[in-house]
Amino acid sequence: MLLKSRVARINEFGSPSVIKIEEEMVNAPGSGEIRIKHTVAGLNFIDVYQRKGLLKALTGEPPMTLGMEASGVVESVGDGVVDFKEGDRVSHCMNRGAYSDFMVVSEKRVVKLPDAISDEVAAASTLQGLTAQYLLHASWELKPGETVLVQAAAGGVGLFLCQWARHIGATVLGTVSTK
Repeated sequence: MLLKSRVARINEFGSPSVIKIEEEMVNAPGSGEIRIKHTVAGLNFIDVYQRKGLLKALTGEPPMTLGMEASGVVESVGDGVVDFKEGDRVSHCMNRGAYSDFMVVSEKRVVKLPDAISDEVAAASTLQGLTAQYLLHASWELKPGETVLVQAAAGGVGLFLCQWARHIGATVLGTVSTK
C-alpha cells in the first residue's frame, strides 16, 4: 500500500531557504525491508554539507530528500523480515531521506530500541554512537590500560569516545577548540 509522506527536499544547493516541504508517495516495503513512521529526525553536519552541495561526489545532484538519521515505529514489514514487527521502536542512520514522515529502509540498516532509550535520544545519537563503536572496536580494539587521544572531544562522536574509552579502562586525552 502506498502512503503519502511529507519530506524536506532540496531542488538546488544553498542556504536553509532552499529546503521545501513537499509530498511524495512512499512504497510498501519490499523483501527484507521495513517501512518506518518517523517520530524524530536527527540533525547532523552531514545534512548541512549535503544541503550546501559540499558532498556532491557522495550524494549526487538535487533533487534530494535530506536527513541521515531518525527514529520511529515500524509501520509495516516486507516479505522475509523476521527481526522486526509492526509497532517496534527503531532507529537508523546513514540512510538519506530521514527528514520524512515515512521511509522504507533495509532491515539490515535498522536497530531496535530498548524501552530505556527515548526516540529523541536515539535520533540524536545513533550515528555518533555507531561511529564510536566502530572506532573503538573495529578500527582498533581498545584495551584497558591503553591511552587514546580523542580529537574534538567535546563534539558528538568525541563525547561518546571519551566516555566509552574511559569505561573500557583506557586513559583518555582529549583536544577541544576552546577553553
